Parts: sequence; C-alpha cells; structure tokens
Amino acid sequence: MATTKKSTPITTAQSDLSVFSLEVKPSLITQAIHVYQENSHRGVSKTKTRGEINATKKKVYKQKGTGNARHGAQSSPIYVGGGVPFGPTGLKSAPKSLNQKMKVRALSGILTIYQKENRLSLVNTSEIKQSTKSAQKVLGKDQASLVFFGENPEVLKAVSNLENISLLSARRLNVFSVAQSPKIYLTNSAYDHLITRLKLK
Repeated sequence: MATTKKSTPITTAQSDLSVFSLEVKPSLITQAIHVYQENSHRGVSKTKTRGEINATKKKVYKQKGTGNARHGAQSSPIYVGGGVPFGPTGLKSAPKSLNQKMKVRALSGILTIYQKENRLSLVNTSEIKQSTKSAQKVLGKDQASLVFFGENPEVLKAVSNLENISLLSARRLNVFSVAQSPKIYLTNSAYDHLITRLKLK
C-alpha cells in the first residue's frame, strides 16, 4: 500500500520558491560537481613502474637462436606482474577551485532545477515535537535531505534518527550535496539564509 507523505507548509507561501527561477547553466553545475569530486579524492593511488618491481633483472632468454621475439627482464610491462606504464603516481594534483560568483550561480541553478521539477519544498519544523515519530509524520518516508539553519538541536536529533532523511547545513550547502539528494526540504530559517547567501532578493 502506497504511503502519502504528509508535510505541513511553513507560513511562507509556497509561491516564494519562485525566487529559484533563474537562468540555469548545466555546464557550470557539471563543472562545480567535478571540482568538488576532484578535491574530495585523497589522491594516494600508485602503481609500480618497471624500475620498482622486485624481480630479477636477468634476461628471460638469450637474444638469438631461440626463434622467439627479443625480451629483456620480466619486470617489463608486457609480462604479468610487470611494471605499469603511465599509471597513477601517488602525487595529488593541485586542488581545483571556483570563484565565489560561480559557486553562487551553480547552487542557485541546481535549486532552480529542483524547484521546476517539484523536488524542492518548504516544511514547518515547528510541527516536529522533538520526537522521531513526529519528524516522520511531517517529513514522510521519501528519501530526501532537510536543509536547516539554527534549528532546535532536539528537533535535529529527532530528524537524524530517520533513515530516509539526511541533514544538510544551509551555511555549507553546495551543488554536490544537493545533487546527491532526490528531494530537498527547506526549513523557514534555511530558506531565509539561502535567500541572503545567494542574493536572490
């Protein structure tokens, strides 16, 4: 039996989500996600070259007279267990970055996409009575992320007990964290903070 998500809108009208109706540049959103992923990698992958392989350097067989192709040591990349040419070196490249204007535009852009696809909603956390049961009643059972800003710690604790809800800080919200979420719920204070942070009004 299908369950219906019950979500109580906050006093701010749903039409206020229309502020997330900006020009979307998919290439910028893709670039921002790529930068985040690249910078989150540890960059410690490494393979051994033929000079680092612990194997004899003796020639496999004599140069002439066997009828076979000429070969050198078994550390050559053409042998199983030999070195790897052009593999990762274990040296992480310089971190990539976006300027502040690009970050703001990318985040505004992906929130605009979520708003157009009805994946962005406003919820009233005052309906959550500091219990997991009430949090489930307000937020429903769909996989989603709740973006908060300055909420009661007890309320956040109740929400954190829900397996289907992830908590995201509006102060540190970025394109990648939004893209990882099927739906985004904004609290009243998170909405106000994002309007200021993204300079939408």
